[in-house]
This record gives sequence, structure tokens and C-alpha cells, in this order.
Amino acid sequence: MKKIVFLVNPNSGVNHSRKALLKDYAAQVLDAEKYTWEIIFSKSAGHLFELSKSAAENGADIIVAVGGDGTVNQVAKGMFGSSAVLGLVPAGSGNGLAHHLNIPVDIPASLEVINKAEEKVIDTCSVNGELFVSIAGVGFDALVAKKFAETKRRGFLSYLNIVTNEYTWYRPRKYKLNIDGKIYKREALFVSFANTNQFGYNTIISPDASIEDGLIDVCIMKKVPLLLAPGIIGLLLTRKIDSSGYVEIIRAKEVSFTRRKNRPVNIDGEPVKLTPELTVKVNPASLRVLVPGSAK
Repeated sequence: MKKIVFLVNPNSGVNHSRKALLKDYAAQVLDAEKYTWEIIFSKSAGHLFELSKSAAENGADIIVAVGGDGTVNQVAKGMFGSSAVLGLVPAGSGNGLAHHLNIPVDIPASLEVINKAEEKVIDTCSVNGELFVSIAGVGFDALVAKKFAETKRRGFLSYLNIVTNEYTWYRPRKYKLNIDGKIYKREALFVSFANTNQFGYNTIISPDASIEDGLIDVCIMKKVPLLLAPGIIGLLLTRKIDSSGYVEIIRAKEVSFTRRKNRPVNIDGEPVKLTPELTVKVNPASLRVLVPGSAK
């Protein structure tokens, strides 16, 4: 019998009532001859980390993050380096990692993925030692992450409203990036470090990103003239942004640079204060996760 621990972020996403039904869904879907399971609701992001660490230390075979990318981040940090396998029940706002891995956002369907227990070994990354699984970044996307964390309204419309309100006045910044020993000087709206292909909501910043190639996709985005912005959003949503001429993608193992001001860094959708000097690295093949059979 394998032991599953579900760690639930009760505050993530927009549909809290469905998470309350997780116990009923699990009883209907999970194979009682293969698994025992328990559901634990967290009190905070830090509590998620502690619960995950404790579950791994106490022999959980599968630890399931029930929430969005921020929830996944804390659960992955807590279990990192253990023999436990990460499961996903996407119940957050953007659900970037789940979308990348083709895990359905319907809770019973995502439980069926766990029930079948097909594993993939994936890369993780870090910024100044802070683990991330999906994407990190500086510039405009970090500002959006900060504003989104401050609002009480969740969901895509809230996210889009923040992007729309902040975009007009935001001034691109100059970056001097050391990418695998080569210097790149760029002026950019944002620089994202993509392990997966997207920010969430299926907004694809790096269409060909692989989560198992041992590389980070460094995505350097220029600011698009306001009149062209709707078309660029369309390209983000249709996996064609790399054909726009406004984004440059460089694959790397390590990136370092220094910012002029100590603004927040976007780490898996959450704003995190770090030092102005940043180093981004890949941790190849460092996390096991349950996926559908055809996940890229």
C-alpha cells in the first residue's frame, strides 16, 4: 500500500467549494487496494512547506499539491531531495506546471492521473538558492506577480486587468546578463527564466521549453507598442510568441546579473524579495512527478 498525503492551499484559485469536495472525489476515484491517503489543509505558504517536509520525512510515497503554482512551489521545496513523488491537483489560478504537463484541471480527472501513477523525472531550477519548478522572472512579470498577490480577486480576468493597468506606464529596463559565460546587454520589458513553457493560464512564453533537458529558457521580452499588444496576447495564447520578433529565447545552464534596485522577483507566480545580485541555475533531473502518459 502506498501512502498519499494531499496538501491543500484553501486560499488559492477561485473555486474553493470544489476543494472542499476533495475527500468525496478521492473516495470515488482512488484505488483503495493500492493507496491509503489523508488530506491536510494548510494555514499559510510556510505551513505548506513544513507539512510537505514532515510528510516526506514520515514516509509518504506521494505528496499532492492541491492549489496553484505557488502551492506547488512550497510543496516541492518541502519534499525536495526525498524519495517522495509529487502529484498535482490543479486548483489555483494560473496552474502553469499542470498545463505544461497536460494534467487536467478537473479534480476527478487529475486524481485519475495520480491513480495510474505514471512518473516523470523533471528538472527544477533555483534563484539564489530559492527553488522554482515552473518559471521565475524580473521586470514587468515580477510587478504583475506582486500586484496579483496583493489583490483579493483571483482568476484570469483579475490577472488581465493588472497587466492592462500597469503596461502603459511601465518603462523597460536595461539588463547585462551573463548567460553561460557570455555577456548579453538587452533592454527588456521582462526577463523570464522558464523551466516550463508558460506563466499560467496557457500564456505560452517559451513554446518549445522542455522540463527535462537540463536547461533554462531565458526569455527576453521587448516592450510591444500598445496598438500591437492585443495581437501579442493572441500569440501568447496560441504558442506563437517566438515568431513575433519581440522575444529572444536563449537556452542556458546558468545565468547571473545585477539589478539596480532590489525589486521583487517572480518565483512560480509569487513575488519574493532577493538581493540585487541574482544567479539562476538548473537542478537537472531533481524531482519526480506524476503525469499523464503523453506529457512532454
